[in-house]
Amino acid sequence: PGVMAAASQQIMGAVALAVIGFGRGERLPAVWTFDAIWSVAYLVILGSFVAFTAYSWLLRNTRPALATSYAFVNPPLAVLLGAALGAETVGTATWAATPLIVAAVVLVVLGKKK
Repeated sequence: PGVMAAASQQIMGAVALAVIGFGRGERLPAVWTFDAIWSVAYLVILGSFVAFTAYSWLLRNTRPALATSYAFVNPPLAVLLGAALGAETVGTATWAATPLIVAAVVLVVLGKKK
């Protein structure tokens, strides 16, 4: 059921975004570049298969609060990697919010066990 639910959500999301994109006049390029193909392959392999397998394992073997903490840790990590590796600019609000997000993760992970 978990895999089927995730697949259903992703398919419906893809259909909704495709309808919105076509409605806005956006079209797929006629020829895909190597970088585009590599990016899609990377997202399919690492972003879907590996990540979902790791998440499923965490749900079975750890507390739910710890297993779901990735959702809080990933955004600040992505911002830092984008700034370091992608030369992206990071605004003041983002820098101010990042320690708050990390602190919230610490509170959730180290919180009282019931």
